[in-house]
Amino acid sequence: MALANVLLTINEAAELEGKKYHSLYRNIERNKLKAIKINTNEKRGFEYRIDINDLSDKAKRRYYARLKTTEVKALAEKDEKYLKSVEELTDVQRQEISYWKKILDDWQEYISHPGRYKQTTKATEEFISIFNIQNPDKTISSRTLRRKLKEYREFGEVALADHRSNKKKGKSSIDEVIWSVFLQWWLDENQPTVSYVYKNVCSFAAMRMDELLPLPSEDTFRRAIGKIPKPVVKYFREGKKAFEDGCLPYLVRQYDLIDSNDIWTADYHTLDIMVRDDITGKVFRPHAVVWLDIRSRKMLSMRLCESSNSDGVILAFRDAIKKFGICKEVYLDNGREFLVHDFGGRGKRKANENADYGSTILERLGIKMTNARVKNARAKVIERTFKQVTEEFAKLYITYCGNRPGNRPERHNKVLKNVDKIPLLSQVKEEFWTYLEGNYNMESSKAEGLDGMSPNECYAEHLMVKKTATEEQLNEMLARSSNLQSVDRNCVFLRFGDGKKIWFYSEEIVSKYFKEKVYVRYDSEDLSMVQVYDEKERLVGPAYRMEIGGYNSASDKESIKKLNSKAKKMKKSVKEYMESSVDLIDAPEMREIMLEAARKNIEEKETSFEAKVVEPINFKRGDELESAAVGNTNSIVALDRMIKNARKNKETEE
Repeated sequence: MALANVLLTINEAAELEGKKYHSLYRNIERNKLKAIKINTNEKRGFEYRIDINDLSDKAKRRYYARLKTTEVKALAEKDEKYLKSVEELTDVQRQEISYWKKILDDWQEYISHPGRYKQTTKATEEFISIFNIQNPDKTISSRTLRRKLKEYREFGEVALADHRSNKKKGKSSIDEVIWSVFLQWWLDENQPTVSYVYKNVCSFAAMRMDELLPLPSEDTFRRAIGKIPKPVVKYFREGKKAFEDGCLPYLVRQYDLIDSNDIWTADYHTLDIMVRDDITGKVFRPHAVVWLDIRSRKMLSMRLCESSNSDGVILAFRDAIKKFGICKEVYLDNGREFLVHDFGGRGKRKANENADYGSTILERLGIKMTNARVKNARAKVIERTFKQVTEEFAKLYITYCGNRPGNRPERHNKVLKNVDKIPLLSQVKEEFWTYLEGNYNMESSKAEGLDGMSPNECYAEHLMVKKTATEEQLNEMLARSSNLQSVDRNCVFLRFGDGKKIWFYSEEIVSKYFKEKVYVRYDSEDLSMVQVYDEKERLVGPAYRMEIGGYNSASDKESIKKLNSKAKKMKKSVKEYMESSVDLIDAPEMREIMLEAARKNIEEKETSFEAKVVEPINFKRGDELESAAVGNTNSIVALDRMIKNARKNKETEE
């Protein structure tokens, strides 16, 4: 994590690094350590400042530890110090109040300037940049500004003063340094006990600060812990998520603004019971995926699976749509079972930017997908609903196993030894849906927005529009889809979790679309057939599952027979394509046509090669050559002039 606008002096940086001043100074001079110059009134006229982010990780950790201690101490003392009036403060503190009031007023005026920025964050960054340039010895950060403004609005002018210099010594029986060490060790997500931390603090004092011995009692430290604000304890000992879920304000949703079928949500929940698979006999905890209407909190559909997977999500979604119509929007978390390429899209999980999966199920249905913020359980209504399911359903089974080992009944292992006592998956599936539909959906609720109605009653009351489609349309729109693939000689395939390919064949598709790109859409409950679509998502036709061979001679013979049958049909299809063309005309020899065309060209396209000037060869015998050599010029023809005139005549004619 980077810290913005934290500039340290060389002495401060050297202390964090555990080095000497001159060592860091030489590194700066030799450009081994980055630093900026700050103008001062000192002899040299400037001082070096080092950004905390340019120091080592060890130095950063030390800085964080000190920062954390300072913040904790400040929060612990806040209520008490802000009870003072301005009159009780020193003159220096009152001047500081005036100083900060002016900065806050200037800041608020700057960010509220019309037309400057729509987002105040950018305006704030620009204000800080200008201020720090004008005041290099008193730089500020966005965090400091917002903290000062918050405290000013909450506690008034007194909050703008620095109260550290006004602290009275002897007010606490615990030394500041000892308390700082204690807090750094106790405020940790490993959550060490007070007794253990106190023991180690005593050891620390004995080895490093024996002048402070004896330390106050453990009870004194416990009382001091009680004064630390609860949000501080939750943040540092339980973590950021616990702090956000338990201490930060959350959005109160108004259910009156939406209707039934406007927004659906879904989630997986592991039932706290053990079941037995009807076919294999395998014993496991089933995972239930449930689709719920947010307006009414009505359970719309449910599927039980051995593990959380996208097939369960899509099959349950299809059940809900076929019974209750098409919703406008779905609100889901960021689980892999929801962010699959053919349902709602991969979103941030998309690994291959060039992968082409075609339109998703939600896109074909015209449904918008919204994803909850990561690790934001408060935003998902359905997660809170599952707590009720555990109490009212799961605990009724003898194979109830609890949500963790500590909650597991003592008889659990003994029960599992008797297979006959373990309910079948089909039985639990039927009974779970009976509970959801006949109990949960029909029971009056005090939940917000239901006004005492049951989920069924609320759903019916606020169902304004029911968007439907035909069975054929739904089958097409709700089909799962593969990524774009080329038609192979075995036609098309689907690849499942273990990487295994299942092939689907059609002679017609192979003959017409061989090596062309297609999509494969399928129903995960019926893999006997798939539908193939071209690149523009136009239906090509069905392809049927191919036989699989192995190393068993009897089964291989049957598979080979069926494969040979498909091969014969493919050959026949190819031959029929050619024969259908031959039947139209008996084509002559291609060589015959080529020669006939050449002869025709010779006859019809004969070209004249007449020149404008004909130049005869001036051939002379021996006696003529002799007379020419003695100066007979009467026989010389002016050929150059004739060629020049011929060119002029040609240009004139053109």
